Amino acid sequence: MDPKRRLCMSKFLAILWLLFLWAAPLSAKDNPVVAKVGPYTLTRADFEREVEGNPQLKALITVKPEMKKILLERWVEVNLLALGGKEAGLEKDPEVRAQIEEQIRLILAQNFYRKKVLSGLKVTEGEAQQYYLKHKKDYSLPERIQARHILIRVPEKASPKEEAAARAQIEKIRRQILAGADFAKMARQYSQDPGTKEKGGDLGLFSRGQMIPEFEEAVFKLKVGELSPPIRTRFGYHLVRVEARVPAQVQPYEKVKEQVKKDLLEEKKTERLSALLSRLRKKYPVELHPENLP
Repeated sequence: MDPKRRLCMSKFLAILWLLFLWAAPLSAKDNPVVAKVGPYTLTRADFEREVEGNPQLKALITVKPEMKKILLERWVEVNLLALGGKEAGLEKDPEVRAQIEEQIRLILAQNFYRKKVLSGLKVTEGEAQQYYLKHKKDYSLPERIQARHILIRVPEKASPKEEAAARAQIEKIRRQILAGADFAKMARQYSQDPGTKEKGGDLGLFSRGQMIPEFEEAVFKLKVGELSPPIRTRFGYHLVRVEARVPAQVQPYEKVKEQVKKDLLEEKKTERLSALLSRLRKKYPVELHPENLP
C-alpha cells in the first residue's frame, strides 16, 4: 500500500469501519449500484446519505473528489473482512456479540433521539425575541477596561538583590512616564512581557475574572488615564495605565439573535429529552449501583 493510501486508511478507519456496513436493497434505475461485495450492496443513495450525515467527510470530498474512490475501496475491504468474520463464526463469540449489541443499542438510541427530540424542532423569530427579553442578563457584557502595562520580571526564587533591582527599575520607568515619556514607547523598550511588548503594552479589553486577582484588584481601582503605582504579582512588577472604561451593558437583540436562537433551541431539546426520558424511566426499571464501580 502506498504512503498516501496508508495515511488515508489510518486517518479514516474509525469512521469508515461503521460506514456503510449494512446490506442495502438492490437499486432502482435512478439509484444505481456503486459497489457490491457478496450479499452486500451499496447504492448511490446510500453513499450520498452517509456523506451528507458526516460534515467532516463531506468537506474532505469537496476538496479532494478522489476520496470517493478511496471510500469505495474501504467499503469493499470492510465488508470483505466482515464476511471473513462471519465465515469464522465470530458472530457466536460472546465478546463479539456484546459489541454488536452495544452498536445496535447506540444506533437505536441515536435514531430514536432524532425522531422524538430533534424532528420538527425549530425556533421562530417571535419565540427568540421573547426568550431574549426573559434572559437579557445572559446577554449582558460586564464592565470592561482597556489598559496598557509594562512588566519587569522577577525570578520565582529571586534574591533580595534581584527583587530590589526590579523594583528600582520599574520605579525609574514610572518617574519617566510621569515626567512625560510616552507609555507605549517605554513599553516597547523596557517591558518583559513578550505578548504585549511590541503592541506598546496593550492588553486590549478585559473584564473582571480574566486577569490574576492581585493585578485585577489594583487595575479596576484606577481612573482613565491614571498611572498605577508598581503592582507586584507572581510575574514581577507591573505599571498599568487605563486607556478606557466600557460600562456594563446589555447587548441589543440584533447583535445576539443567532446565539439567542441557538440557546432557545438547546433549551427545547433539553425539555423534550427530559420529558422523553421521564416517560421511559416509568416504563422501564432502572437500577444504579455506583458503589460497585472500581
